[in-house]
Amino acid sequence: MPRLCVVGLSHKTAPIELRERVAIPEGGLSDALKRLTGLPGVREAMILSTCNRVEIYASLDESIAVELLMPFLSGSHAEVEKALYRLEGDEALRHVFKVTASLDSMVIGESQILGQVKEAYALAVAAQTVGPVLQKTLPRAFQLAKRVRTETDVAKSSASIASAAVDLAEQIFGKIAGRSVLCVGAGKMGDLSARHLKSAGVGPLHVVNRTLSRAEALADKLGGHAAPWSDLESLLAKVDIVLCSTGATEPVITAEQVSRVMRARKGRWLFFIDIAVPRDVHADVGQIENVYLYDVDTLEKVVSQNLEGRERAADQADKILLEELARFVVAERHQGVVPVIKALRGHFEQVARAEVERALAKVHLDDRARAQVAQIGDAIVNKLLHAPLTALKRTAGDEQADGEALAKAVRELFALDRLEVSAERSEVAEVPASEAGEVPAKEAGKGSR
Repeated sequence: MPRLCVVGLSHKTAPIELRERVAIPEGGLSDALKRLTGLPGVREAMILSTCNRVEIYASLDESIAVELLMPFLSGSHAEVEKALYRLEGDEALRHVFKVTASLDSMVIGESQILGQVKEAYALAVAAQTVGPVLQKTLPRAFQLAKRVRTETDVAKSSASIASAAVDLAEQIFGKIAGRSVLCVGAGKMGDLSARHLKSAGVGPLHVVNRTLSRAEALADKLGGHAAPWSDLESLLAKVDIVLCSTGATEPVITAEQVSRVMRARKGRWLFFIDIAVPRDVHADVGQIENVYLYDVDTLEKVVSQNLEGRERAADQADKILLEELARFVVAERHQGVVPVIKALRGHFEQVARAEVERALAKVHLDDRARAQVAQIGDAIVNKLLHAPLTALKRTAGDEQADGEALAKAVRELFALDRLEVSAERSEVAEVPASEAGEVPAKEAGKGSR
């Protein structure tokens, strides 16, 4: 049977330099999914690519090793490959649950990851790379995330990347009320972080983007001012805080550019918040006097100050996660014996129905009596099946028992696989009486004479 597998890297296993190397832009995800499911033995796939993690969730045939997925992300680069984790089965399931519930995030309890996982799942559904394994796993993960957010305090305190950026700005400037802000890029994370800055009371807010219409749309939402990309350097000379979140593949703000800007600023501090992956601001910018530069990794230093309460709540969230995992596993085991239960009951009912009809053909009874005979046949079937069906269900829910072996034995004992094949061919699926342990009616008298 296909199994759930995860291959990826995150802020826990790789610095930003490696994460940005394997990040997949939104526009390339559909093509990447099609290439993934084109690999031998890959039944299903979805890709989660955020600033903190790049992960493949896939369903693989039993004969396919999870390592097959590693070169897809690493490109055979040893440094990247070393940072990749690979999980399968219950470990993969637990990881997907933890990620979706924001228990594996840089900021435990942050809300963005749930939306990002939902978007990744929706994109995979649209690309037709989702099948029964992911269809069962992801909705259950979304259900868990809802329980964690409503039943614990893990998301109650302010400790998101966006709020961390505000905290850091206040550490540098003191109060940031009235400070001017420039948003470089009009992406979702920039929108969210800018809203946090606005709620903290910043002053004039400007937005530049390579596509002016997108800058105008974000500026309208935030009550700011849109400007063309050509105004970037002149705006850098005026504002106090620069929030960068473009989708560029290389830095859009260079050290040479900022050096010119700082001469015009005459020593006034300039604070860059670079939440883009790959980074928008070249690392050398942070070496310039009176310039403060923080990327998504260094923001973790601020985040750590707000995590104590969330860590305590995370213990409670972990208990909920274990409950949901146990329910999911038991449900899956029960689901595994459902086809056997249906086939076994169908076989017994078919044999009983055939025998009842054969007996009724030999006697003359009114409709009420015939119905009573049929009910007797159903009652016999129910009594005969009670013990085996109870055993199948009980074994399916018992971690220590081998439910799969019992289900296989039942299939073999009653030749259910052969019967199902016969039914598909529209043939009579009744097992001969001799195979069912009975003597055929026409030969019943031979042994007694």
